[in-house]
Amino acid sequence: MDPFSDVSTFVRAAEAGNFTRAARLLQISPSAVSKAVARLEAEVGVQLFHRSPRQITLTGDGEAFFEVCRQGMTAIEDARSMLAREAQPWRGKLRLCVPVSFGQYVVAPALSEWLAGHPGLDIELVLTDRHVDMTAERFDLAVMLGEVPDSRLVARPLPAHRFLTIAAPAYLQQHGTPRTPSDLAAHACLRYVMANSGQFRTWTFARDGQSYNHFPVGPLASDHAAALLALAVGGRGILQAPRYVVAPALAAGLLVPVLTDFQSVGAPLSVVYEKARHRSARTRLAVDFLLGLGHEL
Repeated sequence: MDPFSDVSTFVRAAEAGNFTRAARLLQISPSAVSKAVARLEAEVGVQLFHRSPRQITLTGDGEAFFEVCRQGMTAIEDARSMLAREAQPWRGKLRLCVPVSFGQYVVAPALSEWLAGHPGLDIELVLTDRHVDMTAERFDLAVMLGEVPDSRLVARPLPAHRFLTIAAPAYLQQHGTPRTPSDLAAHACLRYVMANSGQFRTWTFARDGQSYNHFPVGPLASDHAAALLALAVGGRGILQAPRYVVAPALAAGLLVPVLTDFQSVGAPLSVVYEKARHRSARTRLAVDFLLGLGHEL
């Protein structure tokens, strides 16, 4: 016989106060309840109940055994409920971490529509450009910029995200339009401060198989793309930023692209999660959502 079944029957009998009521709750016969308790008593080697024709009461050993068994059954029921929730990936909590600009301009707008189809999900979206400790900070998954530092993590690459070099029409009218990356030395460049290193991001260009780096110089710098975008729209200098950041301002005519003969791409983006976390149906669902945002890059 299943020993766990006998333990479960014992707990129900102790809660019911007699074998007949326990039998009704378990939908078995009173004799089956009595036999299950007897088997368990034989197994553990102690008497668990004082028996009378109308009721049963726990012995001292039975009371101690009952408390431990009841806690164990509660834990098992909780575990079963957890697995049942995992089987419904549209329910439960997810803690996500994404780079600031990617989260602000790509993830947050798409998340609203995605959650409409998954109303049972509880999302905590953290925006930061630093490399987080997935385990210590309890993130289910993250989007990381650059190389993933921890070999224990699974990294699913997103498509390379294009950078555009842009400026306000008024700035170009006053200062002229650069034709090559070397021309940028004569311009005010709006510099991005990288959160992990505190250094200024190097601007990259490529054409006809040749790569060019420009180390921007200018009086203004920020660690926030939205602030640099506002400065560029205000005519304070030339900016290189992800296409998804500057696309609305380009469409509105507030900014225009320069150096369009050159291509610029940013550091790789990856959807990252712990290997064990991917067993969660909710995590798999969110990974697919984030990977599906690659077309925005």
